Amino acid sequence: MDIKSFFTSIDQRILYGLVTKRIKNKEILWLTEVIIFHDCVRDAAPKVQSQPSLFAKLPVDKSLFTAKKGKGLPIGNLTSQFFANVYMNEIDQFAKHSLKAKYYIRYVDDFLILDTNVKNLERCRDKITAFAREKLELRVHPGKQFIREINTGIDFVGYIVRADYTLIRKRIVGEWRRKMERTENPEKKQIIFDSYMAHSIWANAFGLSQKMANFAKIS
Repeated sequence: MDIKSFFTSIDQRILYGLVTKRIKNKEILWLTEVIIFHDCVRDAAPKVQSQPSLFAKLPVDKSLFTAKKGKGLPIGNLTSQFFANVYMNEIDQFAKHSLKAKYYIRYVDDFLILDTNVKNLERCRDKITAFAREKLELRVHPGKQFIREINTGIDFVGYIVRADYTLIRKRIVGEWRRKMERTENPEKKQIIFDSYMAHSIWANAFGLSQKMANFAKIS
């Protein structure tokens, strides 16, 4: 499962309320409030480092330019990565302590549960969906929740994880090839290659990496 348009859906008041439950230091709370409630779109003109035409290609529900006031955190900020875990910790605790999910894994807003009982998985799916909506004002993505047998592999954070080996998702391999095809500058091509190699080292992808190196003519 994952959360639909996660970063632009985070409710700032709910997030700040979660922080105040744990933190009492006034200076830290002041700084936290400044960071969470800063409207980076409306409070100050953003520094645009990309072509303006690219903003038009952003899906409406993934852009802070179209997010409702009081919703969303800027994805690029390191504090947003931290606060995302503070927010999703509520689902972690619910899954582990209320649903008693023994095998629960989460990375940011992607999460999975392993179980031998399909009915229990259906129960967990429905309960988490309701909890996310009612307590955190988040919507579980309707097109990205699946119950599958484990022998088909687990599609998670860019990999297909099987019992004895791990593959890179086909879409990522395609992106890797297309980006190198479109790049003529050798230095930029090397940077692209190295970034995808950093991803591939966590998979059983030696043959693929050799193939991509030959394709890019990189030694």
